Amino acid sequence: MIGALTGHLETQGARLLFACQVGEAVEGTVPAHLAAAPPGVRFLYVRPADWYLTIAERPDALDGPGADSWGWDLRKACRLLLRSNPLLWSWLASPSVLADPEGLGAALRTLAGEGTSRRTLGHALWDEARKALTAYLERGESPTAVKSVKAARALLALRWLDTGTLPPVALEDLMDGLGDALDPAVRADVDAILSGTARTHPALYRWINAELDSAAERCAALPEGAPDPAAADALYRRVVLRNNNGAVPAPAPMALTEGEPTP
Repeated sequence: MIGALTGHLETQGARLLFACQVGEAVEGTVPAHLAAAPPGVRFLYVRPADWYLTIAERPDALDGPGADSWGWDLRKACRLLLRSNPLLWSWLASPSVLADPEGLGAALRTLAGEGTSRRTLGHALWDEARKALTAYLERGESPTAVKSVKAARALLALRWLDTGTLPPVALEDLMDGLGDALDPAVRADVDAILSGTARTHPALYRWINAELDSAAERCAALPEGAPDPAAADALYRRVVLRNNNGAVPAPAPMALTEGEPTP
């Protein structure tokens, strides 16, 4: 898989820096008796330094070789990092890292952990939980067990933000990490759904409603923030210059207009 992705990027003049798997199979939100959708692949890449030496906007995303495979240029990723982009964090926090040959993923995770706006991330998780249930509620139907588990994963991640750190992606890691803060009856409902033995899930349903009712207030109480732009810029420059064999690209000669003095 990684060999194919690396080769594909090389044909596009890019070099792979980070790759991970995403989706419900990685999150662990699909009951054992159901088939999870194949995980998608997300990646970050860098191009030769000359690619960035232009005032023109250039493409900052590439498709991978698979059906659900795409990624972002390093510059775009760093810019999104400074905006506390929730999607980028979901890639960096994926428990299924496929490639991180130079430690870029680890470096970006550190920067994110030091300054990401937990309020921005909280609002995104709240919205994710609501979207997991909205289609059913709008039709006047009860949410399915699977949709309830997906909503619970997002709400558990939102609850995790109260600890002052950024949440993991996997449902099991969220439940284990929250420990006694999670009602045992709620965990029992989730475990029963995932094992395929649940007929009803009253404790989980009540917990989801309570979490949704308090989500707006809790999101508003979360701190704003942003990763250190100087540190992000230094990381970006270091990776780009390394991709140029460590040499600073020589500037092109500047043409003088008529009557302009020679320096």
